[in-house]
Amino acid sequence: MRKLSLEAFTLFTVLIIVSYTIYSCNKSEETLSANLKEYAIIENKFLLDYDTLYIKKVIDSIQHIADESQENKLLAYYLKFIKAFYGDKEMYKIYLSADTLLNFLQTNNLSQKYHTYFTDALFAKGDYFFSILKYEEALRYYYEAKKFSDTYKQDSCSYNKYNAKMRSFYYDKGEYNNAIPFVKLNIEQDEKCASEKSIQLSYDRLQAEKNTLALCYEKLGMLDSAIFYYRKAIQYILSKKNENDIPGKKKQLSLGIIYGNLGGTFLYKKQYDSAKYYLNQSILLNDKPGYDLVDVQTAYLKLANLHLDINQPEQARNILDKTKQYVTTTAYRVSSTTRSKWYLLNANYYTKTNNLEKAIEAYRLYYHIQDSINAITNSIYTFSVNKEVERIKAENKNKEVEKSNEIKTIYIVLFAFTLLLLSIITLLLLKNFKQEKHNANETILHNMQLKDTLQQLENSNKNYARVMKVMAHDLRSPLSGMIGIIDILLNDENITEKEKNEMLELMQTSANNSLTMIGELLQSSTNFEQREIVKQPIDLIVLLKQCTELLKFKALEKQQTIHFHYAISSVQILADNEKLWRLFSNLIVNAIKFSEVKKSIYIYVEKSMDEVIVSIQDEGVGIPDKFKDKVFDLFTEAKRKGTAGEQPFGLGLSISKQIVEAHKGKIWFISNEPHGTTFYVALPIEKNK
Repeated sequence: MRKLSLEAFTLFTVLIIVSYTIYSCNKSEETLSANLKEYAIIENKFLLDYDTLYIKKVIDSIQHIADESQENKLLAYYLKFIKAFYGDKEMYKIYLSADTLLNFLQTNNLSQKYHTYFTDALFAKGDYFFSILKYEEALRYYYEAKKFSDTYKQDSCSYNKYNAKMRSFYYDKGEYNNAIPFVKLNIEQDEKCASEKSIQLSYDRLQAEKNTLALCYEKLGMLDSAIFYYRKAIQYILSKKNENDIPGKKKQLSLGIIYGNLGGTFLYKKQYDSAKYYLNQSILLNDKPGYDLVDVQTAYLKLANLHLDINQPEQARNILDKTKQYVTTTAYRVSSTTRSKWYLLNANYYTKTNNLEKAIEAYRLYYHIQDSINAITNSIYTFSVNKEVERIKAENKNKEVEKSNEIKTIYIVLFAFTLLLLSIITLLLLKNFKQEKHNANETILHNMQLKDTLQQLENSNKNYARVMKVMAHDLRSPLSGMIGIIDILLNDENITEKEKNEMLELMQTSANNSLTMIGELLQSSTNFEQREIVKQPIDLIVLLKQCTELLKFKALEKQQTIHFHYAISSVQILADNEKLWRLFSNLIVNAIKFSEVKKSIYIYVEKSMDEVIVSIQDEGVGIPDKFKDKVFDLFTEAKRKGTAGEQPFGLGLSISKQIVEAHKGKIWFISNEPHGTTFYVALPIEKNK
């Protein structure tokens, strides 16, 4: 069963009150008001089929307008945000575009003037943190958006966005009784606010909320109520007869999903004829190219369940075989819940047909996926408990502080009296003990100085050993690359003079960087913070090209290929050239080391207003969960041999992190063992002073 409500409420956060913005702007905002009137048309046309090429053309046309007013720039940023939100639907891209929009509003002191844009972006950032299970951060952004709405007295349609978020929290926590009042309130408010939203957005929102209401009752076991509200949702969709407002395909997609959910409810009630009818209707609508081939798999699985219930195992087998390619591969965005259901139905089929060996294997795969699902859902199940515990702790702490203050008052009075008596006695004893104390302090000080001297000597010896390890680690990659180039120069008779010069220049650059690194290492320890950063204007694209060209020879040793993708020809930043060379060489070498033979490595460069993000993605073995918190530690225990037996040093990522932080940047990674790892490096784009 697919939950439409989460996607729908996310869509709701952006455009619910765009038309309201037209009337809320002052008369002095005539330029932007005119653009927003145009945008009402843009919005509806875009939402007919989510044509991202169309919205891109609109953005390009705005950016080429001679009038570089703040209003035109703002509208361009907002439309980029809309494109990411509706077109790309990738939460991190939405987060970046929302962050860019927020920065523009704040930098130009426009947050109050265009508070609806500001709250839209805040809600979107909250959605991103919700999607990565950081619920405290999500609530912080949601509450900040609500507070902003309250401050500027936005209408009830704006408040409904916050209610939708709270409903989503309760739904995902499985507290459906608490979610139902919010769903009903959202439906009521959406119906009242329909005239203030685009026709498309109003339709998407209402049909999804009506479906969610039925889902809540279904999950509570109130099946008759669920059937009632599913039928109400179907009636609402069928009432939209104007093809110019709601295209037939959009209605068929919605009906297909709700028919599948309704068929599942009849299956729970063991009303098999009705269940079969609605499930087949769902399949008929969505099982075709260009429709929802992912959601229709849930209808197929319910139909397979039905055949098992009525003792028709072979029909169930046919359906399970038909859905296998969609459910058991990562090529389709099928949910983990659907995958676990597929394996459970397989286990039931094999049990029914007395194939116990295959049944056990299917159960094993089912529980494996279910454990992963539980690990994710447990975080939100415990969220409110933790919050309540912290609230109770805070209340108890306040009470303890009040009580402690009363006791402290009594103690202070007693202490003052006692202190007076002790002062008299102390003065008498002080004279006798003063000399002994002085002698004892002299002895302690001498011992401490001796201990510090010995410790410094020991640290110095350790640092020399560490310097040798760092030198061995960081010299391997450039030397390996230079050996590869030399091998080509000696053995390839067809190489041109231009290619020879390019290779020699590459060797010279690598050698110069290596000499600079050796000089630094001989003057310092492995603590990067003790070294001076010498920033100069560099072209990051050129540097990455050089790293890639040099290290492709090392990659060829394992028949690997390095792909460098960049949408911009040049990115100028202020940075230490040698340090960044080491940083990206370390990351690319790690990708080579932990990838199998004949795999590919991908390097991407993306630029925003104030930073550039470089991502290095491999198809390697990934990073185990037990190592993820330790990979950036100096001489970390989280080290393994490469796929070809390459020796680990435990230094590269620690040095890389120090280099990034010295440039006031950020480094992080996403790894899915054993499907590879992607490292991200975000560096600020500083202007040359």
